[in-house]
Amino acid sequence: MEIDEVAARVVRSYWALLLVMTLLPLVLVGLAMSGREPPYTAATRLQASSRATDAAPGDAGVSIVVSQVKAFATSENLLSGVLRQQHADRSTVKTAKAIGVTGLGTSTVVELSVKDRDPGVARRLADALGAAVVKEINESNQGSIRQQMDDIDKRVRTLEKRLGPLSRRAGAQPNPDIGAANERERVQAELTDLRSNRSDLQTQLSSAGTASVVQPAVLAPRTNPVVMTAAIAGLVGLVGGILIAVVTETARPTIPGQRRVARRLGVPLLGWADRGPEQLADLGRRVRLAVKKEGVGRVALVGAPGPLPAGVVSSVASAVYGDGTKVVTARPGDDAPDGEGDGDGKGGTPPAGGGSGKGKSSTSVVRAGTAVMAKKAVPVRRLCQVHAFEEIDPGSDDVVGVVVVVGPVTRAAGLETVRDLVAASGWPLLGVVGAARKIKG
Repeated sequence: MEIDEVAARVVRSYWALLLVMTLLPLVLVGLAMSGREPPYTAATRLQASSRATDAAPGDAGVSIVVSQVKAFATSENLLSGVLRQQHADRSTVKTAKAIGVTGLGTSTVVELSVKDRDPGVARRLADALGAAVVKEINESNQGSIRQQMDDIDKRVRTLEKRLGPLSRRAGAQPNPDIGAANERERVQAELTDLRSNRSDLQTQLSSAGTASVVQPAVLAPRTNPVVMTAAIAGLVGLVGGILIAVVTETARPTIPGQRRVARRLGVPLLGWADRGPEQLADLGRRVRLAVKKEGVGRVALVGAPGPLPAGVVSSVASAVYGDGTKVVTARPGDDAPDGEGDGDGKGGTPPAGGGSGKGKSSTSVVRAGTAVMAKKAVPVRRLCQVHAFEEIDPGSDDVVGVVVVVGPVTRAAGLETVRDLVAASGWPLLGVVGAARKIKG
């Protein structure tokens, strides 16, 4: 199945559904948001980390930094503390939804924004949240290192207090304390190791990076989200309508377009039944050609599926009969051996001289001094009867040709009905007649 056929099946069969599913959410969202004041937005910029290794290449590094800032800014404990500090009567859940974090390029600088109906509250919350997030990031990056350094400093002070007495006891004269001397050496060695460890931790602390506030909160220009929100709602509704159409089309497949129906049945598209006199005349000629080709005496118009309206049957029948079709009743003496008659169109006129008219007639007759041209015989066209399928007598011996009349969209089950009819009757399938509008039987 081609892509254009899939699109045509969805659009032609379910255009009304798609239109409603698109316009209804758009209108509802527009009505719901009309009259609402758009919120104020205050944005501050943070240096999430000064380490170059945190700025991973591409969008991955930006995503890591943004996710970290967003996680801290929307945490329940931090957010509730900021709201209490700012004396803002706001829900933590709604405030968390109003917080946005976006990256700026591939750097570790991010923009933290807060939306609120009060511009002053929006600015205060943005500044307070920025400071709290910076503190949390620094604590997360440096907290464990500082804790280790504090423990080392405490141990160093304790050992230094012990080192003085041990040195005095080890250097006492005339009887130095050998045990104190050994303990002094052990303490000095431990102090040396602790100072070395502290130096390493200081290096790690320097490379850990420090978060900071790059720009205080400023109010962004106000924007009305009604148009954007309504457009998004309409797009979501359209997607939902397409899904419904696809599911319905899967359960009850259709065929869009009259030419695709003809291609499925393997017959030509003979013409159109409702596109004006010129198209009807062309339709009549094509049907007569198909009738002549198959040698049938009648044409049965069938729908796909269901009976056809009387107006459609009459329109196709009149197109097939045509204005030039005349039934001529021949009378004795009208036909001459050379194909010409001397009648006046109403049974013939005997020749001058009182003859019986059985001999060869002349091309003209002079009567009362006036030359009257003889009328040539009108060729008689074999008349092909066109009926709806419901009017066909199954017991008739006439060979019937089947013509299918379809609208813009045809169910696949309808074509199966036509195939079953052709297979059961043995009648030839002449072609397809298209209708620009939906056929209602």
